[in-house]
Amino acid sequence: MDLYKSFGDVKAVQGVSFVVQQGEIFSLLGPNGAGKTTTISMLATLLRPDQGDALVLGRSIRRDPMGVKSVLGVVPQEIALYEDLSARENLTFWGKMYGLRGATLRERVDEVLEIIGLTDRARGRVGCVYGS
Repeated sequence: MDLYKSFGDVKAVQGVSFVVQQGEIFSLLGPNGAGKTTTISMLATLLRPDQGDALVLGRSIRRDPMGVKSVLGVVPQEIALYEDLSARENLTFWGKMYGLRGATLRERVDEVLEIIGLTDRARGRVGCVYGS
């Protein structure tokens, strides 16, 4: 794997390499600024490494980022919702970020709204729906 990522002069990740076997539970532990979030962001294809590659379930984060996204879900430290958008608009935005389009996107948005019980409030602003 040997992933590297810098932000200007700051070397956030320097040669991280590890293997997680199927069925294992794995955790990254370390102090603030150790590169945990940056490493996960690269593995989730949200950030492109400056150097190196990694396989997620056999899919390269560099050569097959959409394949990685199709098998991996990440929940960030802070929930990424835009309060001025509706639940439907938020889900549509994130679906597009993952490469969904057209009927597939609409079907997945409807499915998620049903799962989380917001079908009847799908058009309400997230800030109002959740009482923020």
